Amino acid sequence: MKEKYKSYFLYFLILVYVSGSIGFVLNPSFFSPFTPYTLLLTCFVFLIHSPLPFKKFIFAFFSIAVLGFMIEVIGVKTGFIFGKYSYGNGLGYKLLEVPLIISINWAILICAGIRIVSSIFANKITVLAVAALLVTSIDLLIEQVAPKLDFWQFEGGLPSLHNYLGWIGVAFFTSYFFYPTIIKGNRKVSFIILILQIIFFTSLFIFI
Repeated sequence: MKEKYKSYFLYFLILVYVSGSIGFVLNPSFFSPFTPYTLLLTCFVFLIHSPLPFKKFIFAFFSIAVLGFMIEVIGVKTGFIFGKYSYGNGLGYKLLEVPLIISINWAILICAGIRIVSSIFANKITVLAVAALLVTSIDLLIEQVAPKLDFWQFEGGLPSLHNYLGWIGVAFFTSYFFYPTIIKGNRKVSFIILILQIIFFTSLFIFI
């Protein structure tokens, strides 16, 4: 794909997030059904900007997504990994009680987080640990609005420390073997996507 078209998709994604931030505050019931499609668009933009051979990066990305999905299924069924929780209908189609799109978004956050942190630190373990903390911090932000948007709900309200320790471990270990591929991703696009999600969920936390 030509670079100018990749840029157009990135600009469109920024517009979608900005308009969504406003739209969710004004009329969340109208904008909520578009959430899965926005995350699919985010995934598409993230992947087309990969400077690596497409198949190689695709394999690493979707391997992380599949591992994340399997862990989510175990988590929902047992409550062992993240605590007891269940998914609502706000994230679209579910398989085995887990929305398919959620693992795609976690893969985006994990890969983008590792790419950004790897530009600051050189040591693999340090990068993976700091990126895991970064992604889990974003998860902490999302958790504040997830029940209101019918994304997911923890038994008894907000999650415990159990959930965040679980996500730190998941983010670290699911990406460990794909590290050499992930760190060669697009730093600029990774940064933009992380900022867009942070701004989006911060605005929802403040205003809804």
